[in-house]
Amino acid sequence: MKRSGNFLLFLLYVLAAVGLAIWLPQFVPSVSPILGAIAGGFVFLAGGLSHQSALAGSRARRQESSLATLARQLEAILRDQRRIEDDLLQLRATLANLAKEPAQDVGGVVAEVKVLQQLIEQLYSSRTRPGAASAASGASKPQAAQATAAIPAAPGPKLVVEKARNGGDGQEERAIPLDQPLRQPAPPPTAGTGAGAGSNASLPMPPVAYDLGEGEILDALRDGLRESGVELALQPIVSLPQRKRRYFECFSRIRVADGRVLIPEQYIELAERHGLVTAIDNMLLFRCIQTLRRIRKSNAAVGFFLNISHHTLADRAFFREFINLMAQNAELAPAIVFEFSQRTMDSADDALLGDLERLAQLGYRFSLDQVTHFDINPAVLSSRHFRFMKIEAERLIAAARAGALGEDPEDFKRMLDSFAVDLIADHIESEPMLLELLDLNLDFGQGYLFGEPRLARSGANIAP
Repeated sequence: MKRSGNFLLFLLYVLAAVGLAIWLPQFVPSVSPILGAIAGGFVFLAGGLSHQSALAGSRARRQESSLATLARQLEAILRDQRRIEDDLLQLRATLANLAKEPAQDVGGVVAEVKVLQQLIEQLYSSRTRPGAASAASGASKPQAAQATAAIPAAPGPKLVVEKARNGGDGQEERAIPLDQPLRQPAPPPTAGTGAGAGSNASLPMPPVAYDLGEGEILDALRDGLRESGVELALQPIVSLPQRKRRYFECFSRIRVADGRVLIPEQYIELAERHGLVTAIDNMLLFRCIQTLRRIRKSNAAVGFFLNISHHTLADRAFFREFINLMAQNAELAPAIVFEFSQRTMDSADDALLGDLERLAQLGYRFSLDQVTHFDINPAVLSSRHFRFMKIEAERLIAAARAGALGEDPEDFKRMLDSFAVDLIADHIESEPMLLELLDLNLDFGQGYLFGEPRLARSGANIAP
């Protein structure tokens, strides 16, 4: 309330008190002047107390508004600080990389040649042992891991990266357990549509070979591995609401002889039965690292999201070899975000958390993926170096409508912001869906609306 308003209100109850003290005895003969003065005094005190209470309430509302404004400004400052830190880390890594880029390029090529040589030996070995596949399919998980470790390894560590996840294609069946096969997705949108179309950094996705039988898929898998046919597909992750590309998620595609491709839903279960998962994963990771090295020469701001399977994390020795290889490529840490499912992290033991801490100390960041419930502790996530949380768009919208995010859905986002965790919605397929999601103040979005997965083009730039 302004000063003039306060003064007029003061005059009002002063005049009311004086008037009552003077006129009450005159109009009511039984009231003495002393009682009139007392009544006037009561009126003055009541008016003063009411005035003071109104002033205190007004001040409290102003302070609450100021605190809310400061909280929003602090959240914005924290987001800007995180992004500046990320940009500085990327700049440092780029400068360090310039000095040793030739050696890295040669080392990467040599490493891939050695892996390819080992894969060819493994493939021919599996063809000459027809009973190996059936024996492997009946083995328990520890036995399968031991059988994989018994294969003569190429120099350098073995790696497994999740490629069964179908998040980039926007076709994953809802609430399917990780140990069940996904349904066959619908054909992707026509090339040339979406935010990812027309990029000089990628090629349109070839048709998917849906008509192949199990035997043909297995032969195509072996031939694709022998002839380096594991392709890296990238789908953009954009900042919102600007829709500026900030990251890309990596997926695998197996090219077959007629130019079409196989997607993970077709081959992953078959590959596990025939012991080819390690070969596919190794090839995918090499493709990711080498592609990232090439494009960072001209675009240091680009980053990749890479999903790590729960099978990889379950094999402690195997995952530690993975960490050792990532330590050899630590200059790429600012540009790589590893994704882990919520189911995996809910059941994580101390050994796994210790391994993730080692990976985080190298500079790598993490993202919580495949979120199915909202009983989430952002403080714990942040302490474990999770800087992103990815939730399917339809699930996020349904949770907001049902009140699973709290009375005010924006409170959920503010809680994540307070612990420096960015929120990503994937499977965004339409403008109406995006408009509803924007009310939650998302940081990033992913889905066919912004671009379909496209094959990475060797040596090309990825525009931000």
